Amino acid sequence: MKKNYLLGMALIASLSFYSCDKEVVYVQDGNGVESVADGAQIITLQVENGGDGLATRAGRPLFSAEAKQTIENVKLWICDNTGKKVVYVKEISNWNTDGSTVYTTGGHGRQTTIELKDADKLAAGTYQIYAVGYSATSDYDLTKVTEVKKTEEGEGKYTFSENMVLPIKGDATNKIGEEIFAGQMELTVEQGKGFKKPIVLNRQVAGAFAYVKDIPYMEGAKYLKLVASAQNQSLVLGNFNSFDLTGNGSGNGKNVKYVVNGTNGKSGSDTCVISTIDLNKWFTAIKDEDGDNLIDAGKNWKNPHRPSGSPAAGTYPTFQKGSAFGGEFVIPFAHVDGKQTLTLQLTNAGGKVLRSWKVNLGSTDVQLNQTITYWNSNWDSTITDTSANTYSLVRNHLYGIGTRMNDDPGKGTDPDPDPDPEPTDPDQPESLNNKQELVLKVNDNWEVIHGMELD
Repeated sequence: MKKNYLLGMALIASLSFYSCDKEVVYVQDGNGVESVADGAQIITLQVENGGDGLATRAGRPLFSAEAKQTIENVKLWICDNTGKKVVYVKEISNWNTDGSTVYTTGGHGRQTTIELKDADKLAAGTYQIYAVGYSATSDYDLTKVTEVKKTEEGEGKYTFSENMVLPIKGDATNKIGEEIFAGQMELTVEQGKGFKKPIVLNRQVAGAFAYVKDIPYMEGAKYLKLVASAQNQSLVLGNFNSFDLTGNGSGNGKNVKYVVNGTNGKSGSDTCVISTIDLNKWFTAIKDEDGDNLIDAGKNWKNPHRPSGSPAAGTYPTFQKGSAFGGEFVIPFAHVDGKQTLTLQLTNAGGKVLRSWKVNLGSTDVQLNQTITYWNSNWDSTITDTSANTYSLVRNHLYGIGTRMNDDPGKGTDPDPDPDPEPTDPDQPESLNNKQELVLKVNDNWEVIHGMELD
């Protein structure tokens, strides 16, 4: 995951009536070092790694574990020490166009600088800074975010409440989840002292994908479906990690958190479909002419995400020839006791299951036996995943069948299968041939990328 940064900087000059000395503070803003005028209060808002132009619905589609994001809108607000009175609000729309400028120093992405002037300046004291980055056509009901405004005294005075609950819209076509970022930082402004502290916007959803090859041929086969034992229909923005994760799926150590920030579970006992792969989009025909009991690949295979004509390399995802991929961002959910959390199903057009595989965490996965905090009207509730079959999908963790670290591993050309891949190959679809179980791989900076096992 590319991290999202809010670098908050308020600079308070303390001048003696009899002194002509001035305090000059230097700020690193992504384009080099610049001096800041005495008494200025500046917030530099940075969001790393802009969009890839591949989005076909609200938010961006999930094509790999690649660390990236697309954010079109950012809203920032500052609360006083009570956490309820809003003293400053800033909204930035069209973030990827005229709402920000490109920077390449210390990373790459887009940024803008906000200067607090006159009545907006912060007095000495303690504050809470919040920020949310979201899609302009979000499938979430963002009322709780958009209604945030500066608190004015009098009748109808607005007060802010933490732990915003964002339900999926009733008319949304995507009911599973959508990428959204948020973060929080406590800020202490001292009289006469400047400061420089980041507020990091982390991804607030989980992700799950299946990247497979050697798909069994069965008469009438049409779909591969990744199904789950539970589904939450609302996302809670709260209990933030807000840490600058240095690794994409590994090396984040004690900074990895296990949080289920979903709520409003779907009723009923039916399994919930996370992702559906339409095999007719990946293969010209569902056939087995060579008699190996697998769907024919070779010239029978196609990349459904490759535009027609002669598209420029880097403008669409590439996949290993013969493979199929499906993935989605997911509102996190807690495990259901006694139920297999994820299953991969091969079905016909009517939904009849022709073949299925259990999808498990690896026996040594770091999530096992970790204390997981989940939302239950507050953050006081915890559970523990003790089984590789029955586990939770937690915030900012990616659960993948197969290995796929980049959207475009072939650099504009779909790569041929490697008959003898290295174990560390960053692009390895999982074979479904003669498998009973699948192993999940899990990624975090995605805080953790979990490699899942097929059973």
